[in-house]
Amino acid sequence: MTAGGLLAAFAMGQPRYAITDLGTLPGGNFSQATALNDNRLAAGIVSDASGTQYAALWAGPFRFNLGTPGLNGGAFGVNNSGQVSIQTETSAKDPNNENFCAYGTGLKCVAAIWQRGALTVLPTLGGNNSTVGVINNKGEIVGLAENATRDAACSHAVSLSGTGPQLLDFQAVIWGPKPGDIRELHPLPGDTVGLAVGINDSGQAVGASGTCANTELPPLAFGPHAVLWERTARLTTSAISARHTKISLCSSTTQGRWLGLRQ
Repeated sequence: MTAGGLLAAFAMGQPRYAITDLGTLPGGNFSQATALNDNRLAAGIVSDASGTQYAALWAGPFRFNLGTPGLNGGAFGVNNSGQVSIQTETSAKDPNNENFCAYGTGLKCVAAIWQRGALTVLPTLGGNNSTVGVINNKGEIVGLAENATRDAACSHAVSLSGTGPQLLDFQAVIWGPKPGDIRELHPLPGDTVGLAVGINDSGQAVGASGTCANTELPPLAFGPHAVLWERTARLTTSAISARHTKISLCSSTTQGRWLGLRQ
C-alpha cells in the first residue's frame, strides 16, 4: 500500500464530528455547554448584552433561557427526563456578602431544579447559599449547601475564582428525588466541610472534603481529600489523599468507576 493509500485508510477509520456553535443571547459574548443527555439536550450558560449569565437548555436549533431576568445563574446537569440542575441568584442580599457563586453581586445564590417549565429552589442546611453539581436519571442532584455554623478557619479573602469572603461552613448534599428532599453527606473524620459534584444512577456521589480553610467552592471545587459517598458508607482512597494535595472526584459511572484530578 502506498503512503497516500495508508493515510486515506487511516482517515476513513477515524470518527467524524459535526461542531455546532450554540450561540449566546442577543448581544452576549459568552456561552458554555456543561452537560448533555442521551436525547441530545444540552444544558449550560449563556450571557446577554449586559453580561448577566443565565441557565440555558439547547434542543437542536432551539435555545431556552431558564433563568430570571437580571439574576445570574447556570445549568450544570440535565438527565434523560429533561430535569435540569441549576444554580441561580435570588433578589435578596446575602447578609454576609459571601459571593458564594462568584458573581460578585453580593446576592444570595441557591440550588434549584428546572422541570416541565418550572424552576423550584432547593433547601439549604440552615445557611444562606447552596449550589449544584450534576443530576442523575432518578432526579437526584448533588451539590453543597451552607449550614449556620460560623467558622473562624474560613478565608475572608476573595478566592481566585471570585468566591468569598466565606463565613459559614458548607456540606455536600443530595437533593431529591422527591420534592423537598435533602440528605447531608458528612465529611471524612477530622474534616469540617465537604462538596459533591458528581452522582451516578446507583446513587454513588463523589467530591471532596477538608476544612473551610483548604476546600475551594465551585467553580474550582477541590479539597485535600477525594471522597466517594455510598448509601451505607463513605469511602476514600488514601493513596491519593496526601496531606495538602488539591484533589476532587468529579464523576462516577454506574459501574462505580471514579474520575477526578489531583495536583
